[in-house]
Amino acid sequence: MLVPRIGTMNIAIDESGTFVYTDTDNSWNCVVSYVYPEVHNPHIQEEVRKLVQRHAKGGQKEVKLRNLSESAYANFLRCLQKWDGVLYAVATNAAANTPQVLECHQEEQTQKILEHLDKMIYETGREGVRRLAKRVKALPHQLYVQMICQVQLVIQILHSALLFYVQRHPPTLNRFRWRIDQKNSSQTSYEDAYSQVLPAILQSASICKPIPMLKGEDYHWFDRFYFPKGEVPTYLRDVYGVEIVDDNERKINIGQVVHEDVRFVDSKSDSGVQIADLLASGLRRCLRGQFTDNNIIASLIGGLMVQREHNQIPIQLISLGKEEKKVEGQVLSALHAMAIQSRAMIVRQ
Repeated sequence: MLVPRIGTMNIAIDESGTFVYTDTDNSWNCVVSYVYPEVHNPHIQEEVRKLVQRHAKGGQKEVKLRNLSESAYANFLRCLQKWDGVLYAVATNAAANTPQVLECHQEEQTQKILEHLDKMIYETGREGVRRLAKRVKALPHQLYVQMICQVQLVIQILHSALLFYVQRHPPTLNRFRWRIDQKNSSQTSYEDAYSQVLPAILQSASICKPIPMLKGEDYHWFDRFYFPKGEVPTYLRDVYGVEIVDDNERKINIGQVVHEDVRFVDSKSDSGVQIADLLASGLRRCLRGQFTDNNIIASLIGGLMVQREHNQIPIQLISLGKEEKKVEGQVLSALHAMAIQSRAMIVRQ
């Protein structure tokens, strides 16, 4: 069945930084998503077209942050605030992710993938899980950190964007169009591992912490993403080896949400991914305190974000180690500026 694009949530994902360990503190890397409703896609494409026309060098089809002055970047952020797009971000300080920390975390994650292997019914399924665990374990450390950040980003999107748009553009929940920046012309081992591990982690996470829904809002556009009653326990047992109690609650088919329309694309061909690239680069530079007026840029970036639950800062900061690192100085100031300007989640009547 063809679904009208007008009822589509566009989700563009990109990252900034190498995610390689360094002993230099405040070495921030981030993965971000620019999420926007299809109804505003023509306006967003026009904003990108004008930016490229004004600032691209030598006939290039996209603009990088290095091509923009600070004032031009600030003006672009102001333009984006007109179109109901939301910036979601996960950042990590590479100095906190030592090789020893990553080896431990990667081994733990590999074992979690294999955790329910003996409960799985089909040998083909068991073999697929073994291959996935082997692939995740073989990822270079920097790609493993990036994958963990990206998985956390998708969890954040599912828990926040549905709430945000059901109040503002309900038809947006009818389809999810994922576009992820592709670094090479062919799909990498990272992309392959990410595509396979994401649905399993998300489905498990949604059981432990269900995606929140707002009472009284119109979710009928989202109905096709629910499992038929009675199907989900069998599906999770057969595919993942996880037993689920049938508590009469409707359960979301997370795999359908994240896999139905997903592509790794060249950023030159997608306006949303170009925006995600500029936002990722700008956020990373801002966390490192590298803008002349860093708090002004932080405030403008924050204006594209939405408040998180329990008054948390709008960026999710993660470390793969057991010990928490304190955030202070310029980083704390930038995060505070972003939090002040972030938009309210709930529309007040």
